[in-house]
Amino acid sequence: MAQCPHCGETMHKGQETCYACGTHVTTRAYRHEHEHRANPIVIIAAGLAVVVVLVSLWLIRANTARKQAALQAEEAALWAEDSVRLASRQWLDAARIAETDDEAIALVAEFDGLESRFRSIRTRVAASPSPRQESIIGRVEAGLELLRHSAVVLASSPEPEKQAVRDSIQAGLRRVEDLTEELGSAE
Repeated sequence: MAQCPHCGETMHKGQETCYACGTHVTTRAYRHEHEHRANPIVIIAAGLAVVVVLVSLWLIRANTARKQAALQAEEAALWAEDSVRLASRQWLDAARIAETDDEAIALVAEFDGLESRFRSIRTRVAASPSPRQESIIGRVEAGLELLRHSAVVLASSPEPEKQAVRDSIQAGLRRVEDLTEELGSAE
């Protein structure tokens, strides 16, 4: 049983006022009866359930995103393979046309002569080329490769576009000739 905090008189369960002194008091028994304290285990369990649900949702989303990224990467790889296959087929077709095109054959002969001059100069500096000479050698080799590709493009281009390709080839020839002369003078 509870006692009045003011006068010490005994108070019964549920009594709100002390009969001896008139002080308004609520006994503990009365407070506990009307208060519904939550069980801490229930609160912890509910919190863990929320955490488990959130983590599960996050993992599902992360897994979905990973799968989607993998699918996109696979799609991009397939697209690239198809593009390479198509370009390769087109290049082979263009090379077949260039083998029979008189203009392309004449250009390839001119490129061969230029490459022959370049090789003879390169042989002279091959023992110990300077960094500048190595740079020129790389640029000449790249220019010759580009010219050979341009000859194939010229042979397979429609007539209205051929003049632009011819101009490009002439400019490339001049560049490679100038670089070959520069390599020869840098010995």
